[in-house]
Formats: sequence, C-alpha cells, structure tokens
Amino acid sequence: MIYTGKAISSGIAYGRIGFLGKLLMQPDDGLDKLDQLEILHMAIKKVSDEIDKEILESKSSFTNRISEIFETHKYIVNDPILIAKTEEHIKQNLTAKEAYEKAVKDILSEFAKIENEYMLGRIVDIIDATDHVKVALKSIIQESIIDFDEPTILVLKNLKPSIIYGINNTKVIGFISSKGFYHQHSGIIARTINIPGMVCENIFELVDEGDYVKINCEDETIEIDNINRRQLNEL
Repeated sequence: MIYTGKAISSGIAYGRIGFLGKLLMQPDDGLDKLDQLEILHMAIKKVSDEIDKEILESKSSFTNRISEIFETHKYIVNDPILIAKTEEHIKQNLTAKEAYEKAVKDILSEFAKIENEYMLGRIVDIIDATDHVKVALKSIIQESIIDFDEPTILVLKNLKPSIIYGINNTKVIGFISSKGFYHQHSGIIARTINIPGMVCENIFELVDEGDYVKINCEDETIEIDNINRRQLNEL
C-alpha cells in the first residue's frame, strides 16, 4: 500500500520497521535518602555534562548549527525559571521527580498558548531536553536504545533532536514520525546528517513489527510492505 506524508529531509530509503526500545536500570543505592533538592541538581548537572559532550562531538563532526541546537537544550535544562518552579514545588513536599514534572507541565502549558509554528518547534525542544532530566531523576541510565541488526526505518511518535542525532552511524537509514514539521530542529539535523525522514500522522496505525517500508522524500510517498501480516493471512 502507498500512502502520502510530508518530507522532513531528502532521499529514498527501504528497510524494516523499527521502534525505540527501553533499558531500565535499578535506582542507585541510597538515592532515595538524598535531599530532594540535591537530587534535582545532581540530575541537572548529569544532563548538562552529557549535552556538553554532544556539543563538542557535533562541532568536530558537523556544522555549528547542530551544536547551537544542543546549546539551546543546555539552556533549557539550566533555565532558572524552570529550576525555581521545581524548587518551589519541592518545598511543598513533592519529590524531585514529581516537582520537576509539574514545573515542566506548567511551562509547556504557557508555550502552548502561543499559536505559531516556531513556538511549536520550541515546545518539542523543551520536551526533549527536559525528558533527559526526567530520565536522570528516575536513575534511568539510557532512555532509548537504537540497536538494530539490519537496515531500519525508525518510527517515532515525535521528532526529538537528540534521537535524530543519535541515529547517525547506526543501521537506521530513515525515519517516519507521527508529528513534526520541516523547520524544527530535528529537521535541520536530519538534513545535515543526510538521513531521509517523513511525517505521517497515522503511521502507527499503518505499520507493525516485521513490516518493510520504502520512504521517498522526493515525491513524499510511503510504501508499506506488510510481509508478516500477509504471511499470516496465507496460513
């Protein structure tokens, strides 16, 4: 079956459908005994250090435009307003995790009131950057594993810059997201690292594990080969 979508970058790719996996690690011993404010600032420092590494790596391998995106993420992580809101919630007897999630939700609700494409792109950046802090707060070592053994088209719920950047030098040869648009930061990264990508709102309803798909960003088509489902119907 052939469907239409919107191109985020250029190129043509064919591969097996892949979804993000998760690796959950046990909380560090004694973490719950720490002061909640201390947990918050430990998480922020951990994520800031990780972003610093991404900035240095991207500067050495790509244009400064990508490093500027991660510098924006570092600013979001260290945003004094977000930190102050979180600290205030902690003082109201919330855990660091609960307080941070509430503060992020408050800020996102304010951004959502501004109806233009640019600000919608910034919302995705806020979600992406703060998701890493949430991961650190829960002592999750790695949120997403991008590890496939054959050429893969990655299917995503949303275009997060860190994920698009992270698929460089993996077996992911293209991606389809259910949300996103051309001018957001993820699109800039995709075009810089030359990986084909498209947006298709109902992609999760169209594909399943085992399907193969061809994305053509030139004519904005998505051709799905439902191999597993066809074989099941033949049994």
